[in-house]
Amino acid sequence: MDPQDQGEAMTENKTGMLALLPDDMLANILRRLPPRGLAMSRCVCKSWLAVINAHRLLRADLLPLSLAGFFMNFDNFYISEFLTPRSDIPSISGKQDYLPKAGSLSWGYIDGHCNGLVLVNSYDNNGDKNRYVLNPATRWLAPLPPCPPPPMEIKGTFQVEYLAYDPTESIDFEFEVVSITHFGRMRKPGDTHDHEIEQSEWPPSVFILDVFSSTTRQWEERSFAQEGNSSMGTVAGMRQNWPSDRQNAVYLRGALYVHLQNDCVMRISLSNDKYTVIKPPLGIEVEDYPKIYLGKSCKGIYCASIKRRCSVQVWNLDESGCQMEWVLIHDRDLSKWLLKHKLEYPRCYGIQGPWALQDINYYYDGYYSDHDLEASADERIEWSLQASEDEKFTWSSDDEYGCYGGYMEIIGFHPWKEIIFLSESVTRGLAYHLSSSKVEVLGNICPLGFVNELGKNEQILISCFPYTPCWLTQTTDEGS
Repeated sequence: MDPQDQGEAMTENKTGMLALLPDDMLANILRRLPPRGLAMSRCVCKSWLAVINAHRLLRADLLPLSLAGFFMNFDNFYISEFLTPRSDIPSISGKQDYLPKAGSLSWGYIDGHCNGLVLVNSYDNNGDKNRYVLNPATRWLAPLPPCPPPPMEIKGTFQVEYLAYDPTESIDFEFEVVSITHFGRMRKPGDTHDHEIEQSEWPPSVFILDVFSSTTRQWEERSFAQEGNSSMGTVAGMRQNWPSDRQNAVYLRGALYVHLQNDCVMRISLSNDKYTVIKPPLGIEVEDYPKIYLGKSCKGIYCASIKRRCSVQVWNLDESGCQMEWVLIHDRDLSKWLLKHKLEYPRCYGIQGPWALQDINYYYDGYYSDHDLEASADERIEWSLQASEDEKFTWSSDDEYGCYGGYMEIIGFHPWKEIIFLSESVTRGLAYHLSSSKVEVLGNICPLGFVNELGKNEQILISCFPYTPCWLTQTTDEGS
């Protein structure tokens, strides 16, 4: 017998003998393994995977069960910044200087996250683009080949890729990447499009998508049938809504929820190849640049919107009935609190808070000098401000504190607590507790040197992704 076949036969015999044991007894045996061995045991067979998951044998600190921070992309900064709770020894680095072909002129840009893995665009010294699926905690990575052209040729479109990964369900750390078409506006007066295509329904009843599988390491076309009769409109109608980098995605219980143009959400079930269109919550105003964020928290899928500069609205997706619907769970105007605590002050640099940016762009090349970053005396405010547990907000229309002149943006949700993280005028971060209306000031979120890049009105926070580190060691041959 071939040595390899003999080894496989011995493995099958041993696992077959263990399969005769009751699940509880097998679990008692497996829990004695070290974390890495236990993680590898999940890949032996589906029955072992089920036992390990059912008995929750994996150490909680190895699974993505904590919020390590947020990857943040700022306009005109080519490297993603990392906002994280301050620590003397940061466990996660937002830098990607360890990527293949990294050099003095290379840089990496994160544009997606799912349960500890991120999608990263890396550019080497020659300006050549490389795409990876990366685990920043363990520095494991897998190259992502270029996506093929979309199956349906439509002018003025581009593809956006979304990551789907669940370490508690996948065998051998399998992930998928889904490519979805986005539509641009006609930029030139002479630009023309096929009239028949422009008036066709979007998405079609059978939606053909390119999906990359880490198992086959290839892109393949997959057909997804529509459930329900809801449509997002026509191709021409989609062009009226300019795509935003904040139209992100959430992966939960085998389904990928993608925030698309006109603020509809597409729920793509990767297990049965079906999709559903979910209309946006009632009351969301469709604008050219909507401040809407799709995320997940302790009760599943959430959607948040900022209206009138600093009014926070939050919805939770109810999937219990035959038809999915958004339920408004929070609607508060924070202007009174912002004015009361004098957070209309100008931007502050060099002041520490409980959270901090790693300022990757600034320290990447050391271009800026420290004297450009000093805050004036009027800008030095305390970062310990927060609403006490028993402080009662007054939501009246009186003008006791004046008029708030800043603006707020959504950074993201806490994955397991009803907390939404906010950016106040791209100046300081806030943690807003939805259940108690408690507000905590996290600290400065404006990168060092950012004030020198663009004018004040052009300094934009483009996109943000919560990062939940996964410390499991991948067992595939791919990686660094």
